Amino acid sequence: MKQLAFHKTVGLLALMVFVALLAPASAGTTRKGILGDWQVTMDFDGRQVESILSFSTDKEGKLTGQSVGFGVSELEDIKYEESQLSFVQVNRFGDNEFRSTFNGTVEKGKLSGTFSSDRGETTVEGKRLKRMPMAAGTWQVKFNVGDREISSILVIKADENNNLSAEWQSEMGQHEITDVTFKKGKLTFKRTSKIQDREWESDFEGTIKGQKLTGTIKSERGDIALEGQHVGGALVGKWDLELTSDRGTRKQLLQVNPDLSGLYGSSHIKKINLEGDQVSFKVVRMFRDQESETTFNCTLDGRKLTGERTSSRGSQTVTGQKRTGTQAKQKTKIKKASRKPDVIYVPTPQEVVDKMLELAEVKKNDIVYDLGCGDGRIVVTAAQKYGCKCVGYDINPKRIKESLENVEKNNVGDLVRIEQEDIFTLDLSEANVITLYLLPSLNVKLIPQLEKLKPGSRIVSHDFDMRGVTPDQVVKINSDNEYSDHTIYLWTTPLKKEDVSDE
Repeated sequence: MKQLAFHKTVGLLALMVFVALLAPASAGTTRKGILGDWQVTMDFDGRQVESILSFSTDKEGKLTGQSVGFGVSELEDIKYEESQLSFVQVNRFGDNEFRSTFNGTVEKGKLSGTFSSDRGETTVEGKRLKRMPMAAGTWQVKFNVGDREISSILVIKADENNNLSAEWQSEMGQHEITDVTFKKGKLTFKRTSKIQDREWESDFEGTIKGQKLTGTIKSERGDIALEGQHVGGALVGKWDLELTSDRGTRKQLLQVNPDLSGLYGSSHIKKINLEGDQVSFKVVRMFRDQESETTFNCTLDGRKLTGERTSSRGSQTVTGQKRTGTQAKQKTKIKKASRKPDVIYVPTPQEVVDKMLELAEVKKNDIVYDLGCGDGRIVVTAAQKYGCKCVGYDINPKRIKESLENVEKNNVGDLVRIEQEDIFTLDLSEANVITLYLLPSLNVKLIPQLEKLKPGSRIVSHDFDMRGVTPDQVVKINSDNEYSDHTIYLWTTPLKKEDVSDE
């Protein structure tokens, strides 16, 4: 009996191993080979037509995709497993819909297969488009030598294999950059400098986060802290465009690379110009041996573009929205509050939120801290309206949960962070806009922290002042409800303190 039981156990284990070997690989393993952008070429009526196939995953981990060429087409029923790829491409023209089915393979960075429809079959060949490193582009850098602030330009270029090179442009001397590397947000290079008869070598080590570069130049002369701003960085990314004329509306995709080259649909753009908030570029296409040129002139407002597209066939109104991408889940752990909240939670009306941010003159490059963020409406609004980075702080676990849900719902997780903290223990020095809806005594308690803000930082408070500090502005908002009028206070650092000793 024991021997029979043993053989049964061995047989069951063998069956389990066999089933496991037959089971498909996990989604994470199989999908890694397809995610990203693919430049594909197909034969269409005797001529070669290019388009971009773009694959990603949604919040639930499901494969999604688009085909981008002369317009944007959705991909449905995407399946990718063991190098085999299939999907249905849906093209819509007015009320008409055309479907074609793709079946093919993806191997070693190459895509091949066939589109099939009631019109016949078309062969497709493609290759993966490499994503340009975020370090590429032009950086306006500043550093101090003694009491003197020096500005220079750092231009980083990426070749077709994403190998990096760089130039250092300065009015002071000649500088040669070598050994440029960028990995996991870390930028390093070597610099040889020559000013008159002096020559020396230095090493740079720094970090790129978003549009900001920070780091240190190290040499035998000592260490020098450096800060840089990505020129045109607000444009970098993918933009969903709508082109409208009297013939209707169609969609298109604009992709802006870190060096301000780009793709309009599948057409390459050598240079996208940004002067102030004005964006312009040209797209040149060949059609049956004839060249056509299209010009774009738009205004950049946070995460929105508005303007006009002009060609020999007329003009179209352009509206664009910058993609935020599929946001990563925030890692904030909701924990039991270290103490009771200082105030009862009362939401700030949206009209007051808008006025607070307007009064603070929030801009794209600002960092907004909301102390006692409640459901996160202030930081979510600031991110949506101005495209700036924001952090919401609250001590109440229920409010943290509501804020995280609000951030996810509005897809601003790339700009907004929510933290469960005691606001009276925070270092606020990174922020340059602070928003408050606390009691006057709590505002006063924050003064030592607020005094450490950078000069020119703005503090706005809903309804409550800060005893001993003179506001720069006081704005009244009249509500339809006579019992719910609102007051907004604005202070600018350094704070203008009053003498209250005799009061």
